Amino acid sequence: MKTDKVIKPGQIVKAYIYGNTIELSSSNVNVNRQAILVIPNHKYVVLETGEIKSMNTDASSRVGNLSSVKRTMHNLRRLIANNFNGGMDQLWITLTFRTNVNAHHSHDTVTVYSDFKMFMQRLRKQIGRLEYISVIEPQLSGRWHLHVLMKTPDKKPLYIPNEVVQHCWKRGFTKTQRLSDTDNVAAYVMAYLTNLQVSDGDKKFNVKGARLWMYPKGLRIYRRSKDILNPKVVNTTKKKAIKSYNLTEEDRRATYERSFKTREGKTITTKTEYYNWKEGSK
Repeated sequence: MKTDKVIKPGQIVKAYIYGNTIELSSSNVNVNRQAILVIPNHKYVVLETGEIKSMNTDASSRVGNLSSVKRTMHNLRRLIANNFNGGMDQLWITLTFRTNVNAHHSHDTVTVYSDFKMFMQRLRKQIGRLEYISVIEPQLSGRWHLHVLMKTPDKKPLYIPNEVVQHCWKRGFTKTQRLSDTDNVAAYVMAYLTNLQVSDGDKKFNVKGARLWMYPKGLRIYRRSKDILNPKVVNTTKKKAIKSYNLTEEDRRATYERSFKTREGKTITTKTEYYNWKEGSK
């Protein structure tokens, strides 16, 4: 592991605590410092220089949209890891559409989420209270799929026959499965949502991250029920985080470094470290 990728002990970090993971993230921009201030008429002020600039609201800006989708997926991964770890109280349900609901215009999701709302009302009438994270997924066919992680609020075992799910959905094919508590549920689900299987003659293979390009700008990618818990977020230094959560070098499982340029031409470098963690070790 290259030492220049490792966050220095005294550096300010944003610590995300979720599931069995502590994620430390730092950059060469102060985490407590606000960089811009949004003002009316789709404009913002660069606080460092006082410049007033226009926001890019062009829906055709695919690169900008890709960055936004990636940020959303990072947040979604943390949210899933904080609430789902597999086991008898949880299910993963896939909902598909029999008819074409176009995946290239975000306004068409009104139909998708209206159908999902009705589905949850029917299902709760039969099963009772359920907590969920639902994620919308575009297909090459132009149709939407919905993936729903679902669990009981009291950790009681959850069993719903797929025939019941199909009856409550009424819009197309459904699949109901249980994810094992030995799986990394967040990693498994996120790979499914972001990678794309393509064909080359008789061969099929996955292209990592290819599906991210298919999400329209402005799309609300996931929804959640009210008792889904957010990860804990703390602004501190790496040294204090390590001490507070009793972490060691053996607990660190991955380190990443990324750099990008802002529209003002400034290079932003972020470093992220992931640690295995058990709540009782604190």
